[in-house]
Amino acid sequence: MAFQAGSACFDTAEEANAFLASSQVGANLEHGGSVVVVDVAGVTATTITYSYTPLGGNASTQTFAATPQPCVLMSALDAVAIGWGIAAAVLGVYALMFLTRGFRDHGNA
Repeated sequence: MAFQAGSACFDTAEEANAFLASSQVGANLEHGGSVVVVDVAGVTATTITYSYTPLGGNASTQTFAATPQPCVLMSALDAVAIGWGIAAAVLGVYALMFLTRGFRDHGNA
């Protein structure tokens, strides 16, 4: 089973969480009344641990639960199935046009 993070799919939940966590690295935000720099301290399949380093202080960490969703992005197999559906619809319309023209021409003879 693949897991989705953003607009990409990953083989494991840990890889998906690592992708999500990496988007926060280097961010500056207010935490505990001071501005801190965010870094990733650890990632598992179900959690992300961030490290907050204030300017001129000791770092602290905070762990968040993170459950990546199953991947629902379209794959090549999905595209092939859609393509066959479109081809069948076009052939069906062509067949109806052919039959209609045949009946119309046969009725005028």
